[in-house]
Amino acid sequence: MSFLLGAKQSSVDALAFETLIPKSIIQRYVSLLSEHRRIILCGPSGTGKTYLAQKLAEFLVFRSGKELSPGSVATFSVDHKSAKELRQYLSNVAEQCESSNGSDLPTVIILDNLHHVGSLGEVFNGFLSAKYQNCPYIIGTMNQATCSTTNLQLHHNFRWVLCANHMEPVKGFLGRFLHRKLVEIEVNSGTRNPDLIKIIDWMPKVWTHLNKFLETHSSSDVTIGPRLFLSCPINVASSQVWFTDLWNYSIVPYLMEAVREGLQLYGRRSPWEDPTEWVQESYPWLSIGEPDWPPLLRLRPEDVGYEGYPIPSVGTKKMPTSHSEVEADPLLNMLMRLQEAASYSNPHNNDTEGTDVDSSRLCTEDLLNTGLESTL
Repeated sequence: MSFLLGAKQSSVDALAFETLIPKSIIQRYVSLLSEHRRIILCGPSGTGKTYLAQKLAEFLVFRSGKELSPGSVATFSVDHKSAKELRQYLSNVAEQCESSNGSDLPTVIILDNLHHVGSLGEVFNGFLSAKYQNCPYIIGTMNQATCSTTNLQLHHNFRWVLCANHMEPVKGFLGRFLHRKLVEIEVNSGTRNPDLIKIIDWMPKVWTHLNKFLETHSSSDVTIGPRLFLSCPINVASSQVWFTDLWNYSIVPYLMEAVREGLQLYGRRSPWEDPTEWVQESYPWLSIGEPDWPPLLRLRPEDVGYEGYPIPSVGTKKMPTSHSEVEADPLLNMLMRLQEAASYSNPHNNDTEGTDVDSSRLCTEDLLNTGLESTL
């Protein structure tokens, strides 16, 4: 563990150095906890919310003049607990806050992965009315996609901290983390390696490029957190082997799944560009790999269903004004297919042709009405 010589564990300087979060930002988090005692860290997976919650909790224990012990910080992981158990746990805490001064309670309670709870309002209902100052500090974590679904009472009783990949403290964390690892190796060895510095400078650029690709073809909710890159070895040869495995077996499969879902939800929004091309063009190692190494996998548009959007047939009822509008709206795309099917429905049976076409047309109109209602 890294620490700052001469700094107390209860100082903001020590906390900023250990977490690699700029002092002004970490000071704001501490101030929010000091004043409101309840915060929720919200953001995509892999942005360090759980790590930050733990470090803030330890800081609060030290600042209260206590020693860090197993009972000073209580972590309730909602992954393995039901909403009913969490509600009962918080209800018990509230009762102890009312009946005593809270001396037997932990200093801080971490509620990890709150997005697994169906209704946060019901879970916190009894707890929010408990004696404020007697209650432990509460630090929750939640995935970004569910942050906007909580009720007004929770927004009033908690302070919400966004941990997003495009803004600090997450944005620059990977570069700071890898450079600190590099400095530790250089200090211990007494040497500097320009090739290794080039690799360490390149890693955050890869991460940023991949997230721009995901935002272009899907959304910011599926961007990759820096955690995936933190295990990069500080060694030229080892880092190349590590990156090849990471790219082929983790990054590319994830990109394919995320882009598939993005196309289904948002349609085609921009020209295709394989991120592997950028990686190979900016590759920091001397060669792509040894002859017996697997090559970097490419991401082809046909692998994610990018190609193949149908062009409206001549003679069908024109719903969108251009082919690009069909591509951009999956619902209209589906309706065009239904209308085309209605136009050619059962051509060899004149007795049933009118019925089939009418049924298909009605189905199409119902779907269109449903789609319009859902957008209003």
